[in-house]
Amino acid sequence: MNMLYQAVRQRGHTVADGFSKLLERVQPLDSEVGALKAHRATIEQGLRAEFANFNRLTVIGSHTRDSAIQVVSDVDYLAVVGRSDVTRGGDLVTSTTALGRVRSALQRRFPNTDIWLDGPAVIVGFGQGKGSVDVVPGFWQGTTAIDGYPKFAIPDAMGGWQLTSPQRHGKFVEQANQKSGYKLNRVAQLLKVWKHTRSPKIPFLGFHVELLLGHEGVCVGPKGYGNCLFEAFVLLANRNGRALNDPLAISPRIPIAYTDTQCKTLVNHATFAAEHAARALRAETEGDINEAYRQWNLVFKGAFPAR
Repeated sequence: MNMLYQAVRQRGHTVADGFSKLLERVQPLDSEVGALKAHRATIEQGLRAEFANFNRLTVIGSHTRDSAIQVVSDVDYLAVVGRSDVTRGGDLVTSTTALGRVRSALQRRFPNTDIWLDGPAVIVGFGQGKGSVDVVPGFWQGTTAIDGYPKFAIPDAMGGWQLTSPQRHGKFVEQANQKSGYKLNRVAQLLKVWKHTRSPKIPFLGFHVELLLGHEGVCVGPKGYGNCLFEAFVLLANRNGRALNDPLAISPRIPIAYTDTQCKTLVNHATFAAEHAARALRAETEGDINEAYRQWNLVFKGAFPAR
C-alpha cells in the first residue's frame, strides 16, 4: 500500500500535489520584484521634491509577510513624511489632499505611466497595471505601548487618517504563521490566486485576510490546504463584508473592501467557493480524486493544476 501511495504521489495524483504545484507556480520571482524596486530612487526623488520633510520609503505589505504572489502582487511602500508636510494652519489636511500631492509628484517623475488612487495608496502602474508599485503616505505617531514598534497615521480611504504599525502587524502575522505550522502564508497566497482568477478580480484586501486568518486560527491544527481554504471561504461568506477589529487594537476597524458593492461581490464569490470546496473535500474523502480536482478547478476557474 505504501509503495502504491508513493507511486500515485509521484504521478501527481493527490489533491495535495495539486496545491503544491499551484503554490510553486505562483511564488514571486526575484527578477520581477527587483525590477519594480529599481524605481525606488526615482520615487524618492519625486517625494523629496514635493515634501520638505520627507524621510524615507519603507517596504511594507505582502512582500514583507511572505504572502505575495507572482506578477500581480504589488510592491508596497510607506512614504514617511513629516507631520508639518500634511498640516495647514495648525490642522491636518485631509488624507485625500496628501494623496493628491503624492500622485502629482509621481506623475511628474513618470509622465508616461498610469498613476491612480486606490484606497490609502497611490498606484504607479508599471507593466500595464500588473506588478505595480503602491505608495502610501504616512507620518510618525509614536510607538506601540507594550513593545515599542513605530506607529504611523496613513489615509483611511475616506479622507481621514488612521493609525497603523506595519512592523507590529507583520510580527502578528508571522507569529500566527508559525503557530499554523507555516500554512497561513501559503493559504493567503492561495486566496490571492483565487482572487485573480476572476475578471474583474474578487475584491478583498490581503492585509485584512491575513489578520483574519491569524485571529481566527483558521490554519491551526492538522489540516491540509483544502480544509483551510474551505474554512476561510465560509468565514468570508458569513462575515458578510464586515470590517475587522484590529486584533492588536492599533488601527480602528480594518475593511475587507472599500465599498458595499465590493463587499457583496466578495460574499457571493466566497459562498460559491465554499460550496465547491466542500464538494471537493467530500469527493477526496470518498476517493474520487478526479471529481475533487474538478471541483477545485471550479473554485480556481481552471487554474488548479492538471493531474
